[in-house]
Amino acid sequence: MGIKYISGFRGLDHAKQHLRRSTHLGSAATGGTVLNPSEAFDQQACFVYLNGTMLREGTSGNGGDYVLSGTNTITFNTAVAATDLIEVISYAFQNPTLPQTMQEVDHAVIAAETTLHATARVTDGDFTTATDTLVKASHGLLVGNVINVISATATTGTTITAGRYKVLTVTDSGNVVLTDIDGNVLAFANDSDADVTYDVVFSLSVPNLTVVNHAMVYLNGMLLVEDTDYYRDQQQITLDKTVNIATGHQIAIRHFGSYVTAADGEVQRTGITITDDTHNLLLSSSDLINNTTSTFHLQVSVRHVTATNDAYRIANFFVRAEKAVPADCYLHTIADAGNIASTFEVLDENGYSAASDMTDGNVGIGITADASGWYVYLANRAGYSIVAGFKASAISN
Repeated sequence: MGIKYISGFRGLDHAKQHLRRSTHLGSAATGGTVLNPSEAFDQQACFVYLNGTMLREGTSGNGGDYVLSGTNTITFNTAVAATDLIEVISYAFQNPTLPQTMQEVDHAVIAAETTLHATARVTDGDFTTATDTLVKASHGLLVGNVINVISATATTGTTITAGRYKVLTVTDSGNVVLTDIDGNVLAFANDSDADVTYDVVFSLSVPNLTVVNHAMVYLNGMLLVEDTDYYRDQQQITLDKTVNIATGHQIAIRHFGSYVTAADGEVQRTGITITDDTHNLLLSSSDLINNTTSTFHLQVSVRHVTATNDAYRIANFFVRAEKAVPADCYLHTIADAGNIASTFEVLDENGYSAASDMTDGNVGIGITADASGWYVYLANRAGYSIVAGFKASAISN
């Protein structure tokens, strides 16, 4: 699996405007050990990479690679080479994308856990719906273990489906009671007779994790890829069976957001550049959680891309959006001011599909919907490029 840098993530999803990043050669470190990054860092959310591999914070006696001091000093426990590439990344917690302190889970793999991924795929298991019981002789499972069901054939109708499940209780050496990965009772309709195939996989319980958090999982300093190397559920991180783990391997999980979700707060973005005769998607149902219908207050501001040109327009809108029903998507202008054209144009009720729908010379807001969701666009037909920002607040969904 390849190396990924945090700074390579999309700014829209990870609040790039509040991410501090600096890169240095090892020659910038005094004596090869003391580095003063060009960007100040926040100790609660600072990541240091050496040639693409994340280092571990702490003294050498505690297995660490570096120590942080104040907001601009990193002391390496072992001198780096002059040609080494050092990358320092820190987040500033000042925005709704990262509203909470970073949560941390560190785990050293023990010998008993290494056998999980060394265990061969299990076949010919039974599933009893009445008691949510997996039946397999000499299963070797323990309470809290996680299995990944590959397939199952029902005696009739439907039965346990492919996915991750947790062992709730061990009845005996041939029977275990399962829940879903988040600990909920199962609700399958029919049994499976000798047709359940599953893998035993390594999984960690992660307090305060949710599926909407910004999560990063590292194995020995290497950033793993979600939905390829690991899978995320409400309170669990599960490694893919193909990821090799050995005794002493270090797993580090870092996640932001606690239980604050996009549906609970606000959505905003600045510095959006839109060329003439094009549009930009400001907000859609996928930016919110489990969203079909929503109402919210939308503030939009635009200006000429040239900073010394005084062309601008600012407006406030009330919005009602509904998935799959564009005729029931509404935009109401509350306030509108500026000198780009005479008004901030609005197209709703199934009246918008592309920037060309707007009047030439105007900037405008358009809303539409399809079977997948609803979408709010900012269209530019002013005759020149614009820079824009928006904020959606008082969101109900």
